[in-house]
Amino acid sequence: MDDKDLGSGISRTVHLWPMLLVITGIGGCFAGAAISRTYWDFFGMLFILSLASLLAGTLFGFLFGIPKLNRNYNPRGDEGRATKYTPNTNLEDISDWLTKIIIGVTLTQLTKIPGYLQSIAGYILANSDCDTLNCNFAGPVIISLLIYFFIAGFTAGYYYTRLFLPNLFSVMEENSIRREEVAIWREGTKKTQQQAVDTHPGQRNVYLTEAERDILEKIRGQNNLPTDFHLLSHREIAAMNVLRAKGILEETPDSPVRGRHAMQITDADVLQSFE
Repeated sequence: MDDKDLGSGISRTVHLWPMLLVITGIGGCFAGAAISRTYWDFFGMLFILSLASLLAGTLFGFLFGIPKLNRNYNPRGDEGRATKYTPNTNLEDISDWLTKIIIGVTLTQLTKIPGYLQSIAGYILANSDCDTLNCNFAGPVIISLLIYFFIAGFTAGYYYTRLFLPNLFSVMEENSIRREEVAIWREGTKKTQQQAVDTHPGQRNVYLTEAERDILEKIRGQNNLPTDFHLLSHREIAAMNVLRAKGILEETPDSPVRGRHAMQITDADVLQSFE
């Protein structure tokens, strides 16, 4: 079995246990509806309540599963996409804020949660016909399904968020960087064509776009040891990639600071233009 077949097999199996949780819960709805003489009416109500609880649990799982910002990520290292920082730090802050509030409120209201669940079941049964529905058993069935689907939604939301969201953010960021790289190449080519007429025969001029010059000045200002890769904008990362492709900028592992790579300007003409 090659890597492609193995990857497709894994991608199919990752959905098995979330689907199993949901299918098991739906089976519980079918079984719980048996206590009512109006079977399908009660099943429909249980299904709607279970779906609402599932969605609420999925939302909480999403909030708890939003990946953290990796400030030590090196875009030129050997790490995979899953170790890349998330570009949406505001969403991360909101997730941390809501997570702490939810944990705090849950701990302080832990003893009241059974009462809240009983109140929900009582409100539903108060508007039901107990002549056709065994209300004594309907309450525990409703509470059990609400708890089950909330936990199922939470685990599934957390699972899918941790599994797919980092890669999704990384793909979006990489596409944005590629678009910026294309724009910088086009801008540089256009500038070169416009100024080529002023170049004397045998003279070599290196034309840099504004984005390229800005990132070179930032690197020189940090003594060729940039420390804020995680703070660079997509355009700055794209400019750095373009300069590396041109051979103007190179990364060397020789650094006086352990764990940091030096970014050196290797083109003599570019160095002279900054002096």
